[in-house]
Amino acid sequence: MNRIHSQAGFTLVEALIGLVISGLLASAMLSLMLGQSRFYERTDDQIWAEQSNRATFDIVSSELRMASAEDLLAAESDSVAIRFDIMRAIVCDSVAADAATLMVYDTVAAWGLDGGFIGTAYSDPYDEDFEYADAFLPSTVSAGSGPKATCVANGSPTSPPDNSFAEMSGWSGNFTNGVPDRGGMVRFYSRLAYHFSPSTFFETRTALWRGAQELVGPFENGAAFSYVMDDGSVENSVSSSDFDEVVAIRVTATAVGDGANRYDVERDLLFDIPFRN
Repeated sequence: MNRIHSQAGFTLVEALIGLVISGLLASAMLSLMLGQSRFYERTDDQIWAEQSNRATFDIVSSELRMASAEDLLAAESDSVAIRFDIMRAIVCDSVAADAATLMVYDTVAAWGLDGGFIGTAYSDPYDEDFEYADAFLPSTVSAGSGPKATCVANGSPTSPPDNSFAEMSGWSGNFTNGVPDRGGMVRFYSRLAYHFSPSTFFETRTALWRGAQELVGPFENGAAFSYVMDDGSVENSVSSSDFDEVVAIRVTATAVGDGANRYDVERDLLFDIPFRN
């Protein structure tokens, strides 16, 4: 006798329903993965734009804030340049007709500065105003223990190393009062320039440059400097005869996302850097 066995399985309808459900689940998973990818890319662009703004503010403000209006060398919409101190010293004594002994108390790394430009500034004791002698650098007569002994005898601390003290000559003819007086301040400086120029990393975008090095980007092409004047007006550029009327440097830019910036991420940047008094 033949027996008919029941054979469990899917009917065609059930199989079709299963395929439809699997397709819907796969589609939902794909949509979720694409959404997460877009979210990540957009968030990455937002972070990039915000970091560009933060880096620009931190770098530019920390250096330009140290300058005064008298330190301005150029004030254009695409660039700004200042005298930037690389060494500061106190005059210990005037030891000869054309020489002075100095104690150097501060030095700054000269990275990114214009090595072809150097100068010296001097202010009398208790005087806030500096007299500038661009392209002048006094000559070193001697350095070390001898000049240090002179400075220590006149009240300088003994803790700085010997090479922080030097006797320097050649002052006459460069400053109104000739040789600097004891207690006066001397600054040796170079030229520091920031400018907005086309980026070498981001096509069609603008970057912030410090000297010859590209620092921060990308920005929209309208990035610019402007200048707040003592009467409250804002100028796109300032002639050298009006530098003393500038009270702050304004930076205006729009940072965008990295690469193609598919999601049109933008972060506006506007801040003022006031000059020191």
